[in-house]
Amino acid sequence: MPCAPPRGAGRRAYPGWGRRDGPGRRVPAWALLYNRSPPMRIVLVNWARIWHGASVGGGVNGYAQSLALALRDLGHEVVSLCAGTAYRQDARGGACHIRRHPDWLKIPVYEVFNSPVRAPSHLQFDDPEGEIAHPELERQVGDLFAWLRPDVVHFQNIEGLTAGCIHAAKPAGARVVYSLHNYHTICPQVYLMQGRVLPCRDFDNGHNCVNCPSKFDPPGKPKPGKQTENLPKRPGQAQRPEPLPGVVVESAGAVDREMVLAVPDRRGATLRILGQDAGAPKPPVPLENTPTPEPMSDRPPNAYATRRAAMIDALNACDRVLAVSRFVAEKFCAMGVERERVQTLTIGTRMAELAAQSPGAVRPPPPRQDRHDGGLLKLLFLGFHNPYKGLPLLADAIESLGPETLERIHLCVHAAGAKSIETRFRRIESRLGRLTYSGAYQYEDVPWIIGGVDIGVVPSVWWDNGPQTVMEMLACGVPVLGAELGGIPDFIEDGVNGLLFRGADASDLADKIRTLVEDPGLVDRLRSGVRPPKSMSEHVGEIVSLYGAVAGGEALPKGAGVGPGA
Repeated sequence: MPCAPPRGAGRRAYPGWGRRDGPGRRVPAWALLYNRSPPMRIVLVNWARIWHGASVGGGVNGYAQSLALALRDLGHEVVSLCAGTAYRQDARGGACHIRRHPDWLKIPVYEVFNSPVRAPSHLQFDDPEGEIAHPELERQVGDLFAWLRPDVVHFQNIEGLTAGCIHAAKPAGARVVYSLHNYHTICPQVYLMQGRVLPCRDFDNGHNCVNCPSKFDPPGKPKPGKQTENLPKRPGQAQRPEPLPGVVVESAGAVDREMVLAVPDRRGATLRILGQDAGAPKPPVPLENTPTPEPMSDRPPNAYATRRAAMIDALNACDRVLAVSRFVAEKFCAMGVERERVQTLTIGTRMAELAAQSPGAVRPPPPRQDRHDGGLLKLLFLGFHNPYKGLPLLADAIESLGPETLERIHLCVHAAGAKSIETRFRRIESRLGRLTYSGAYQYEDVPWIIGGVDIGVVPSVWWDNGPQTVMEMLACGVPVLGAELGGIPDFIEDGVNGLLFRGADASDLADKIRTLVEDPGLVDRLRSGVRPPKSMSEHVGEIVSLYGAVAGGEALPKGAGVGPGA
């Protein structure tokens, strides 16, 4: 690894630092506008490999990729560090070590191999204390930071690493920024939902975490044996023999009594025969958008409580903690993150620039009375399907509508992982005016998918930090029907650029859809209120200013913190 240049102004003379005309690329005009600070070396940390973008790691990795490329175009030196998915034997055996990949689009990429912490987070769920500290991992990461000597280390999350890795950046002289894209630091399930149904308002010193289900595979996250490389068993974990079912029949007592399962019977077709979807969670209960402190517990803290305390301590060691919405800021402050470190800063989207490059795709639909399909309301669900994104809730709402409403709806679903729930929508297809249903898509296809849509629906059933789908729809000029949860109300003003419905309430969602069907002019009025969200270039300008401020040791500016003015 080449030696780093001296910190500060000396870097201007270092070959490659701050260069605006690197081979094979041209710096855009907006880069010159926002590049008012000296070139910096910035390490972006995320569990997924940067070249995958949103296809692995979802919106967080898509954001990290866009941020890295934009910072690079501004003349800053960007370095990517990932961890938790690569496990291979080499001359070191299975020891934890860091390898450098060939540079990706002029961005150096380092990866922790054989990390003791596995990513994504659901693979690590049953070992919460493993995410607190691991001296060898922290030594490796600390050495890398010492060799790189970055100005700023910006953690997009800490999956695949330990809380101690945040502290490891400080001895290298770096300022540390952490973005709260999800709730992983306070919830190893990421979504802050118990049993995928109830909001977690009281984790009871970690005791309510113990039986919280974790074994599902969210779309866009790697599965062992697929995108995760040679994922090992936990150290020292032996293969347990599969227990035999039932009891041995060796006396009349085994046949003279009823034998009942101690858990719900999920064998074979049982749930289907009983009229349930196999493995489906119970419907979510309506959820209010109020961040509150958790009640005190009289139970001793367990490993999950110890993990949370260590994560909060690590966040409080950061120079700046960025909340992507006001709800997230208030929630983490209620959990113990120091208010003077927290800054609310909504992220940007490059969809506005992408939409501008596809003017033929992003077009408003004609008035409904002039359409050849009889004026169907074109309603779009876009993104990923997992228990928290709300596609089952949308199915509940659609199924509850009468035939006179359904026949006036063109429902469009484009979502990775949506195959698993497709039968619910096919069941009502004959009653709908039209159904368009497809799976995964490329980010560059979004303007073409959204073009001609009347309204997008974002029916999240959790406190969604700041869904990028909302920004993508707004960037394409489409109003949004969204849950009044998490960061969604930061972007959607009810009755202006969209409609809000009570979180996780299928009945209220159905009422809003019915209103849109019965009032054809409402969509046009909402569309007229849509304004482009913050672009990625505008956001990167804010990020560069923030990096410069924290690198200079500046305190959080007044009015830039948690409150409504943030």
